Amino acid sequence: MSRTNIYGLMLIITIAWLLILAESYLFIAVIRPLGPSIHIGPLPSSFAKIILTAGLGVLWVAVMFTLDILYSRRGRTPT
Repeated sequence: MSRTNIYGLMLIITIAWLLILAESYLFIAVIRPLGPSIHIGPLPSSFAKIILTAGLGVLWVAVMFTLDILYSRRGRTPT
């Protein structure tokens, strides 16, 4: 494994941890405090919590797939 591959893996791991920390903060500080009496438009807060939590999960998976594609593309050798 070359240094660029190791640095790429270190970058992916760092970004994954930062995403976990940021999304945990968003979940605990923003999504979770939405009480049962709060309505966001026509939706009750329970539906809003489910949608926002699923959105955070989709965001995390999308960023991880994007990083994997970028890392795989960078590590290829031309044939």
